[in-house]
Amino acid sequence: MPVVETSGSIGPEVWLFNRPPAFQAQHQHAAALVLNLGWIVTHPMYPGVTGRLTPYVRLDVSDPDMRYFDFREATVRAERGDNLWQAGMETLDWSVMESRHPVNIINQIDTRADIDLEAKLGQPMLSYTRFSEAYGRLAVYWMPWFRPRPQLGLRSRQRMGPLAPEAPSHGLAPWQRTNDIAVRWSGTIADADVGAYYFDGLSREPTIAPDLTTAYQRIRQLGVTGVLPAGSMLWKGEAIFRWGQGAPFGAYIVGAEYTFARPDGDLSLLFEYLRDHRDASAPFTPFTHGPFAGVRIRLNESGDAELQYGVLHDRATRILMHKLEFSRRFGKSARLRLVARKASCNGDSVFEALCRDSMLQVNLTHNF
Repeated sequence: MPVVETSGSIGPEVWLFNRPPAFQAQHQHAAALVLNLGWIVTHPMYPGVTGRLTPYVRLDVSDPDMRYFDFREATVRAERGDNLWQAGMETLDWSVMESRHPVNIINQIDTRADIDLEAKLGQPMLSYTRFSEAYGRLAVYWMPWFRPRPQLGLRSRQRMGPLAPEAPSHGLAPWQRTNDIAVRWSGTIADADVGAYYFDGLSREPTIAPDLTTAYQRIRQLGVTGVLPAGSMLWKGEAIFRWGQGAPFGAYIVGAEYTFARPDGDLSLLFEYLRDHRDASAPFTPFTHGPFAGVRIRLNESGDAELQYGVLHDRATRILMHKLEFSRRFGKSARLRLVARKASCNGDSVFEALCRDSMLQVNLTHNF
């Protein structure tokens, strides 16, 4: 008989704002029931084959455009020796930085699930990975379908401007037929963990026309990452170069993380510097030039409590973004997560709707 391992979480998520909304039809606050489920299926007769299914369900109380069902992962994996084949929907994270993640290009962003643009939609793909102790890891990806970025609805609180003429996305639709490819190598050089990739396909960043319609150009992108530990210091960096979406441009983030380790917990100091050289012909991005600084505290106690504060200053748009996060487990299965956000900017900023509000996000989940 197949062996099925079940995991996941379920719980309420509440978004609380300190001021009334900037646009008519938006609600003062937002609340939803969020389900993250997961199953891993194996069979004794086929020890190298694994099925993984990770659906995501969001049931918003008052916003129908924020009620949807999706798959973060739905794959079949076959592993034999140093070879791994995968087919289905996958979520990949290649970034090594805290503030921004320019090297992530495979997955589309789920704007409905996270205002920080951290959540990803599952990407349909076929992939092959070859492992080698001498030469590292080489992976090849073929992506036959593309997923446009979801649009927020009329009642969605976190939008920063008028609605696009396209209808908001619901669930898994719509998909577009394409032929995107990517090749990535990762390995260790001396004491550093490094990675490099080439991507050829539709950009995950939409180009927005004056009438608010969106378009996706075919691009080519090179990306590199590196992490070098040196005692209590961790040096990090990542960079990209893109062709095909306006004038060619590059972007990079470099930084470091220093950790003070103690028996009762760890204190880490974070610093990063971001530079994005795109001009007006490329898609707009909120942060292009400036420093990020933060601190992270992890306590060695029964609830694995963690507190992190960071501030990102964009010199181009003159916006300060503050973010404070707290997470702790209670008992064996309950976890509380609090996220406070505050943006500061000038009155004529494109982020005026965002900067006028402070926001507190509360997640209480039951994990199983």
